[in-house]
Amino acid sequence: MPDIRPTQGKWLSLLLGTTGVLLVALVPAPGDLSTEAWRALGLAWLMAVFWIAETLPLAATALLPIVLGPLLGLVEPGAVTRDYAHPLIFLFLGGFVLGLAMERWRLHERMALRILSTMGGTPARELAGFMLATAFLSMWVSNTATAIMMLPIALSVIQVKGVDDARSGNPYAVALLLAVAYSASIGGIATLIGTPPNALLAAYLSEQHGIQLGFGEWMIIGLPVSLTMLTAAWLWLAHVVARGRTAGTGDAPSHKTDHDLFRQRLDELGPMTRMEKRVTWVFILTAVAWIFQPLLAGLFPAGSLTDTSIAIACAIVLHALPAGDGNGSRLMDWESSQKLPWGVLLLFGGGLALAGIIQDSGLAQAIASGLETLNRWPTAVIVLAVTATIIFLTEITSNTATTAAFLPLLGALAIALGLPVEALVVPAAIAASCAFMLPVATPPNAIVFGSNQLSIKQMASAGLALNLIGTALVAALGTALIHWRLFH
Repeated sequence: MPDIRPTQGKWLSLLLGTTGVLLVALVPAPGDLSTEAWRALGLAWLMAVFWIAETLPLAATALLPIVLGPLLGLVEPGAVTRDYAHPLIFLFLGGFVLGLAMERWRLHERMALRILSTMGGTPARELAGFMLATAFLSMWVSNTATAIMMLPIALSVIQVKGVDDARSGNPYAVALLLAVAYSASIGGIATLIGTPPNALLAAYLSEQHGIQLGFGEWMIIGLPVSLTMLTAAWLWLAHVVARGRTAGTGDAPSHKTDHDLFRQRLDELGPMTRMEKRVTWVFILTAVAWIFQPLLAGLFPAGSLTDTSIAIACAIVLHALPAGDGNGSRLMDWESSQKLPWGVLLLFGGGLALAGIIQDSGLAQAIASGLETLNRWPTAVIVLAVTATIIFLTEITSNTATTAAFLPLLGALAIALGLPVEALVVPAAIAASCAFMLPVATPPNAIVFGSNQLSIKQMASAGLALNLIGTALVAALGTALIHWRLFH
């Protein structure tokens, strides 16, 4: 994601963050707050400021608990480093390897082109094809990689149609490019490995509240939300942004031309290779095992078959199976695996370490006590306020870092209000994937904006409506979770 924050702002955030840590180290704790909670507040302040302002690389900030936790007397070194090897971090690692295998053999491209060549006939159907293909891929492959792959296809369609580009105001071109960006983010909501905030949520609930959130359980929530948001985005883009037409010049482009383009791209890939077929089988078996894990677990010793063990088994199998390309290659090699986003895994660990320190120091309880006055507010209003705050804050900050910083605070707030903890933290995690207005909000937004085919005004005007729709939908989910105790 391009860095658009000024250097002066980073120096200011460095000053603000370090001042907070020095304050708690040198000044006694106020009132009834314990020394441990006071120092944990300083560490939380430092990391929140650094994450929001991106003063340091996000992964570097995530390592601060390893250094400052023991120095501030908050945690033992051995205890804090365990958070960086949480089972759900390895679940995401295995998911990343599966996604990289699909990318290595261009299976994800074939899947996308197959969907696109099937959908068609009208501008609205074509948009639906792009959005379904992008969303499906982002359930399993990183949102960033999905957007990078789908963007050139979208640009080719615009070129083949002979329409004006998006920056000149062509409504269909604008809608098509935004469809790639938005559906890459929306699709990630559907699965536990689809986007980092989902995995952070699952790890936080497991570590701090003993709530086990499995792959299949998350899909009960994530898939309907994803499909609903995808439908809303399609209706908005196809019938409002694109205004139901394709060309801004008055010409009526041939949709057969688009179909021919997708078929040509498929023909260029050639017949499905052995490598693709083998990765497909590994993908299918892994997805089925994740979804039916609660049933399959009964066939093995208690606790031995988990979503994490399935993910790591998938990664090992991909490194072990011959590719069948005649060169002695495996489906995955270590060179390909080094493309893993290791920084994201460190960010998970940092978020869990911070959450543990906030809980164990007594800071969470202190925050909960201080927020008890909010129980006078209607619960639905509180959930709505939390959802809107996360969505619009994520427009200018990393969604993963925002989730890591807010989960422990919202968990404390839920406890203070006598609510199920998931009523606030689940909407917060989903809301972090529902920022659609600005390029910096998500990597897919930045990638599409980086094509120089869109203006910020075009993205913001289209995204505002989806932000509001997302706020209403996710807040309604949070309110429902107060009564629907899915995870207990």
